[in-house]
Amino acid sequence: MLLTEQAQRALTLLQCRAKRHCEMYELERIDRASDEVIRLNGTSPAPFQVRSALAHSGTVLRERRALVPVTPLSEIRAHQEPSCLEDDFATVELREWLQTTPTFTHEERILVQMLTIDPDIAVLAAAFNISPCRMRERISRLRARARRAYARTTTS
Repeated sequence: MLLTEQAQRALTLLQCRAKRHCEMYELERIDRASDEVIRLNGTSPAPFQVRSALAHSGTVLRERRALVPVTPLSEIRAHQEPSCLEDDFATVELREWLQTTPTFTHEERILVQMLTIDPDIAVLAAAFNISPCRMRERISRLRARARRAYARTTTS
């Protein structure tokens, strides 16, 4: 099935519009409009086809949003998310190194693990029964030692 010249021009206009947008709603609207232009394969002027298809696709998307309300990601707690983000290889490798390196004492290793879970100084200070100022100092020294040790490990 060949597209009419006007439908081809309408698709070109929609593609140009998509290049200017980065919002998912608008891109989905343009995608649905493109499907409609192809399905109808009309002979009316291209700007009219674009306007009409965008209006129809906007209506469909608004109805969908009414059926399934959108929750901003900022309002979703970590334990409520449907899936979790996977760590990249470098992060996994670094965590493995932290677990196996002889650089740290048992207590320092526990502190490093706790830092990866919850970096709140007040919580960590309370867990180790020291002042927040002392905890910041301990973390700073631990990080410096870890950087030096990791650099030695990776360069040798």
